[in-house]
Amino acid sequence: MISTVASAPAASHGQIRRVAQEFEAQAVSAMFQPVFAALPTDGPFGGGKAEAQWRPMLVDAIARDLARAGGLGIAPAVERALLRAQELSRNPTGETA
Repeated sequence: MISTVASAPAASHGQIRRVAQEFEAQAVSAMFQPVFAALPTDGPFGGGKAEAQWRPMLVDAIARDLARAGGLGIAPAVERALLRAQELSRNPTGETA
């Protein structure tokens, strides 16, 4: 029986890069959420409960833009790991053709 991973079509380098960038955006967003959650929403220019409700989407947008602009270096490491994993799934013995 052939495993599902081995029988799946290989992802293109662009697809892997996009997945790695999305992963970095999610990781950065997860790091930023507590920071932004600690900011007060009261005061003369605070948005109160409405601001608190929209803030997670703002943080996600900031994280996506940061990842798209080069990020923190997470995406290249993830991309290399995904490419290595894809290569190993195609050639588990590590032999070259």
